[in-house]
Amino acid sequence: MAQRVEQIQRISKMIQEFDAQGWHRTGTTADQESAKWLVNMGQHLGVDLTLERFHLNRVAPRECYLEVGERIIQGLPIFDGGFTAPEGISGSIGFIGSSAQIGLDRVGRASGPLGAEPNVEFQKNRRSKQHEALVAVASGESPGLMASNAPDFCQPFGLPVLQVSSEEEEWLTNQALNNSLAHLVISANRVDSESFNVTGSVAGRNSEAPPLIVMTPRSGWWQCASERGSGLACWLEVMRTMSRSRPYRDIIFVATSAHELGLLGLDDFLERRPSLVQKSHAWLHFGADIGGETRFSGTDGELQSQTSTILSAAGVTPATPTPPGITVGAESQVVARAGGRVAAIVGHSPLFHLETDRWTEEIDADAISRVSTAFTNLALQISRE
Repeated sequence: MAQRVEQIQRISKMIQEFDAQGWHRTGTTADQESAKWLVNMGQHLGVDLTLERFHLNRVAPRECYLEVGERIIQGLPIFDGGFTAPEGISGSIGFIGSSAQIGLDRVGRASGPLGAEPNVEFQKNRRSKQHEALVAVASGESPGLMASNAPDFCQPFGLPVLQVSSEEEEWLTNQALNNSLAHLVISANRVDSESFNVTGSVAGRNSEAPPLIVMTPRSGWWQCASERGSGLACWLEVMRTMSRSRPYRDIIFVATSAHELGLLGLDDFLERRPSLVQKSHAWLHFGADIGGETRFSGTDGELQSQTSTILSAAGVTPATPTPPGITVGAESQVVARAGGRVAAIVGHSPLFHLETDRWTEEIDADAISRVSTAFTNLALQISRE
């Protein structure tokens, strides 16, 4: 019992420290300092973590706002789209498909007055030539601006898009109905920058045996206390135990950056190790919001069953398995498509991709602890196979 209390306290402290570092956007100062902090955390556990640098032209937003009358609404650009000139554009605002210079759209999870979840439709609208730019109400499960990832970061396309808070939806709908005159600025620079994957290993007794890889993303749009902090806490807890065990096979740990920018960090990690997926024994992946409503997947029946048993024994309930052939977690899907065996787990938070995803007592450190215990036991099992 005392060990469990100590684990919960460690997890809480770690997530609080991660939250306090600021926005974890790839290539920013906060992102770079967070990587060094993570190396230090690993070294305290006896694991020599290192920084693997990769370069990118990060997006640095400048003036990004919509002005209608005397009201100004601040927003965030789509990071794999276009930008306006610094002076912006002026014209009427109207619904998608109208003759307005500025189209009003919607992107996110929830449904509302502007229509149902429009992910595919939104991507099509970004290529539209009917408007000069778009304003997109970025809606999640809680009020605020639910930032969208940029899977096409290296090949940006389409119109300039300003994402704005869901709290502006009713007011913006009225402006679109009236074809109000507006001024829109979506100005940003591409800045030569760098980020780091954090990686290291625990040596096994047989270095020739196919390794086990334990991975989690470490970057995101805002503080990402639940989204990324929970997975990193589990990652470190697995590392804590594995560094003191005597595994049969090598255990490779990697925390990748650029999750929100087309998985650039994972690409770099795999490009440095072109045969790793094929030569690995298995991968364990901590996805977003560990400790919420749990879903998990295994790329084969044995791994799925093994993961299910481990989660149940650790008291991770409810834990819902995905149907065969479905893998949770973007990084896991890349590994699975390349032929890797992956056990992955994700949770759920109503603050997903929102700036309000901060450390609070509502982040369930006890539930995160149960997941970390389960996957630590899974890592121990697989490492000894």
